[in-house]
Amino acid sequence: MASRPLGTASLCGLLLACAACRPAVPPLPAQVRISIDGAVISPAKADGRQWDGMGAVPAEALTAIGGLLRTKHPVAAAASVAGFAAEAAGAGTEPPEPFGSAELFAGGRSLGRRALDRPGQRDTCTPGWKGPPTWYRVPLAPDVHLSGELIDRDLVNDDFIGRFAINHAHLVEALRARTVYPVAVDNQAAGQVLFVWIEVWPD
Repeated sequence: MASRPLGTASLCGLLLACAACRPAVPPLPAQVRISIDGAVISPAKADGRQWDGMGAVPAEALTAIGGLLRTKHPVAAAASVAGFAAEAAGAGTEPPEPFGSAELFAGGRSLGRRALDRPGQRDTCTPGWKGPPTWYRVPLAPDVHLSGELIDRDLVNDDFIGRFAINHAHLVEALRARTVYPVAVDNQAAGQVLFVWIEVWPD
């Protein structure tokens, strides 16, 4: 017996049933709490030199990091790069002493600047920040964004590491991840800041 094509009503019923099977995406909260927990920094300056000292970081180490950055899963990529950067530091590449600041904007105005620092933290490509720096009751508007910069603290002249920007889409990804989330920023500025770890929770 030949099967009959589905009628319009039957087809619509199937489509609605399939849509009902998909888990609903929870609505976004009106306000969130945002923290910056840390970062992953390249073990080399843009020209390949160490942050401190006179030598250069081996080119194969930077090539390996470039490959790890192409890992699709952001948490796996950040963890792999952080481990490799720490290993390179242990091999005598003279990492930086990173510090800096970040400012949050929403609705065309600043919601405050926070210091990114931890006293006594030295020689690291994976800095963490005291606090961590946090903004509360932040409206999750489409224009909300973070802008930050990191600097290598030296005895004489500090070295600029790089700037980073975290936008609304990054914040939503972190909110839905429900964990400390690495935002890939290696394609920004000079590319020396590779990841910024953030937390976003309903507030």
